[in-house]
Amino acid sequence: DTKLPEGSSATLLHHPIPLSILGPICSAFYGELKPKNIALITGTNGKTSTVNFCKMLWSAAGLESCSVGNLGGVLTDGTLIWDRDPTLSVPETVTLHTMLNMLALRSINHVAFEATSHAIFDYRLHGVAANIGAFTNLTRDHLDFHSTMAEYFRVKMMLFNNILEPGSHAILNADAEWFAPALAICQARNHKIITYGRKGEDVRLVESLPQPLGQKLTLSIFGKSYKCNFNLFGEFQASNALCALSVVIASGVAVEEAVANMEKLSEVEGRLNLVATAPLGGKVIVDYAHSPDAIRAALEACRSFTPGKLTIVFGCNGERDLGKRKDMGEVAQSLADHVIVTDGHPRSEDPATIRRDVLEGALRAREIAGRSDAIAEAISNLASGDTVLIAGLGHENFQSIGGKNLPYSDRETAQKIAAELSNR
Repeated sequence: DTKLPEGSSATLLHHPIPLSILGPICSAFYGELKPKNIALITGTNGKTSTVNFCKMLWSAAGLESCSVGNLGGVLTDGTLIWDRDPTLSVPETVTLHTMLNMLALRSINHVAFEATSHAIFDYRLHGVAANIGAFTNLTRDHLDFHSTMAEYFRVKMMLFNNILEPGSHAILNADAEWFAPALAICQARNHKIITYGRKGEDVRLVESLPQPLGQKLTLSIFGKSYKCNFNLFGEFQASNALCALSVVIASGVAVEEAVANMEKLSEVEGRLNLVATAPLGGKVIVDYAHSPDAIRAALEACRSFTPGKLTIVFGCNGERDLGKRKDMGEVAQSLADHVIVTDGHPRSEDPATIRRDVLEGALRAREIAGRSDAIAEAISNLASGDTVLIAGLGHENFQSIGGKNLPYSDRETAQKIAAELSNR
């Protein structure tokens, strides 16, 4: 019953799902001026690394680009077009379309977005005119929101079923557990499919040989063999890089040029970062891993360059999927020599209760409540050849305790502790 000013008029739209038409309305408002290549990357793990790898590969090919996700909206030169948000990896709909228009006005035609299940569920990515979609994997996470893995998968697949137009490029991880049903969906939509991974038919990882600074990869791309240096550790990082490589090729960059630029990829903030060295030479690694599969992948990567003992320090977050807590403890105990269970983001939950849930899966683990105290204990015991993995917060610069976001950084904490130990 809102009254309009005298002499004015407005059209009132009735729709059963209003959010589903907000994106298309924004798109129509800004018109045809949009970046020509928009890639949406979905999956449980690997989204942040993949969108940043896309930006790096495009940049190396001389193409101005932007990555959007956990680290904000970052341009080729590192400046932000969208600030980091502590709760959103994908901007709200109006902000997103305003940003796309700004990018197009600056002739930036290559953009890679993280496509989280929450953003897809909220229809935030509808109407973005994306021409490339990618699926990295699906493992246990967010079941507090989606309830079942089947529902989690259904929402993820809305990217290919509802957001991308038929005939778009679909980049699929052939090594992922949910690859077969994802492939069937993309085939039914007549998408142009590129599969990648060790089982990939189009972009296949033939061999990975460890090197002092990373890996030497042998690839088969559309039937032709290539070799390249990849200066990062861990098979999961190679998988994310192959996803990005596939996206960049789908956007029109020549295969030879894209592969040659693989050696220019560098670490992504908060993803397997070497942040400090202990006084006796042990490595201190920070990673964002906060699900069972991500913990597994990060520990396996650390093991590849750790001749000595491998320690993990991690905690689980409050007000999230309770069922994964024990699973994370089990994975940590099975792959690390020493496990220290501490606090992640307890939020408004009792931190001791969360730690107890994790310890059900890691009966031999040590429990140290304060995150800084736990990190200090781990670093003080590092010998030459050892590694400590600090998992869960990655790039984040806060810790949510008692409903408040308190300033905190794993990177800064580890560096301060390592410096203090060196000065003793």
